[in-house]
Amino acid sequence: MRKFLLRLLVFTLFCCMAGEIIIRVFRLVPDVPQRFVDKTGIQRYIPGQHGYFTRATEPWHINQYGWLGMADTKNDTLISIIGDSYIENMMNPRSCNQGSLLKGYMPDYGFFEAGRSGVSFIEAMEISNFLDSTIHPKYNLLYVSNSDFTESLTNKKRLSDIVQIDLKNNKILVGTLKSPKLKKMLYSCKLLYFLYLKFPVLVNKEDKEKHQHTDASSQPFEEQDINQLFQYCQNHYKIKKTMLVFHPGADKRVIQLASQYGFRTIILDSSQDKRSWALNENDGHWSCYGHSRVAEQVNEQLSKIIIDLKGE
Repeated sequence: MRKFLLRLLVFTLFCCMAGEIIIRVFRLVPDVPQRFVDKTGIQRYIPGQHGYFTRATEPWHINQYGWLGMADTKNDTLISIIGDSYIENMMNPRSCNQGSLLKGYMPDYGFFEAGRSGVSFIEAMEISNFLDSTIHPKYNLLYVSNSDFTESLTNKKRLSDIVQIDLKNNKILVGTLKSPKLKKMLYSCKLLYFLYLKFPVLVNKEDKEKHQHTDASSQPFEEQDINQLFQYCQNHYKIKKTMLVFHPGADKRVIQLASQYGFRTIILDSSQDKRSWALNENDGHWSCYGHSRVAEQVNEQLSKIIIDLKGE
């Protein structure tokens, strides 16, 4: 019996080691960078990390500022690019990032990308505020979808791991890291992480969906809530230098209200494209083609906005 248990233990350890090697070699799960919450309440990545997204051809790198992507702070005329996983863009080569593509259109400008999965609209505004006080960009581009606004509001649901706003008290609620030590262990052991993602019996369905890159669905909202949200932004942030880049299919009511409160808006449209912008049929994030079309439309509309601003 003792020999049998010993052999079973050795066999189990061998299978675990083999599974760990196979998952790492074939990149069956993504490398997930560790976060920290800075003194302003913004979640950033610990600088110096690197790894691969699932089956990506290039590794991602966390720069000295705690973000992925371009950080061209030496240019006198700087434009920040802020958003969620679409801007983070771990799944594509860095040449497909919005910063890299827009730099090709606007070589006289510098670009600074601040993207992280799960960023809400109000956190994007907080990030823009932080960047305004540190690297001093000339303009801020915020890439937003419908759900970024509803997720910003606590009256729908308090999401403790993201930045939200309590409109009743006009108070920003900072997000907290959920089980950072447990997640560090989980992400370090690829076999455990593979099981965590693949087998719903091992993890709460809601938590499982949060760890998968999927296209965020829009949720219903009250127009009064968005009015209050934009009113708060008007009183606390530099709206005149902020452009909201709305994903295709954005709610027209939100776009109209944003304009009324002083935001410059850039509207993306994929309806005329014969080719999908999506990474694949299971992942709505933009492919390199999608990013190139986005950058093309942003450049066209941004150039006109900058000309208008210079004329004011």
